Amino acid sequence: MINVIVLIIGFILGICFDYIGSKLPLKKTKRNFKFSILTIIIGILNSILSLFFYNYYGFGYNFIISIVLSSLLILIFISDIKYFIILDSPLVISFIIIFISKWLFFDLKTSLLSILDGLILFLFMLLVGYLGTKLFKKESLGGGDIKLSFIIGYTLGLPLGFTSLALSTFLALPYALYSMFTNKEHEVAFGPFLISALWMVFIFSDKFTNLINFLFK
Repeated sequence: MINVIVLIIGFILGICFDYIGSKLPLKKTKRNFKFSILTIIIGILNSILSLFFYNYYGFGYNFIISIVLSSLLILIFISDIKYFIILDSPLVISFIIIFISKWLFFDLKTSLLSILDGLILFLFMLLVGYLGTKLFKKESLGGGDIKLSFIIGYTLGLPLGFTSLALSTFLALPYALYSMFTNKEHEVAFGPFLISALWMVFIFSDKFTNLINFLFK
């Protein structure tokens, strides 16, 4: 019975994520949101992910954070790939949920100290964006990408956070090379690669931690 409830909730949330990711950016383009087959597919996919995480983690911190990250994954893929926009509101809501979860499942000190990790990654990406803009004479990182880096640092901490940034670069490389030959503007939506790397590193955090220990021991 619980599995069925999780499936239903995951399906409903998936549809909501698709709606938010499509509707809010479209205020700039004056188009209407369409309830499509893709919306149904996203709902089904999110329900499957929700069920998987529930059965894999049980109800707890990892389950809650994995659902939050899956939500961001859907939203950012829709909004950033289509419109090169990463919405602020999902990032703020995600931060609040993760902050409260760390507080409840760990303690307030852990939740507050994690803000420092987020700020360090935020400032690092801000610097990268500034240097890239100076070097290439055009904006190299969007504000949404830089804000998302704060979520990465806050969620993962510094070692795994920088690992996530490195992984996102490798994930984006084939698409960036393809874009160089097919897109005169050379625009690459980096957000989907950032959130994908965050999602992967969080889910497989043990393996990435072992890799870091192996490389830097």
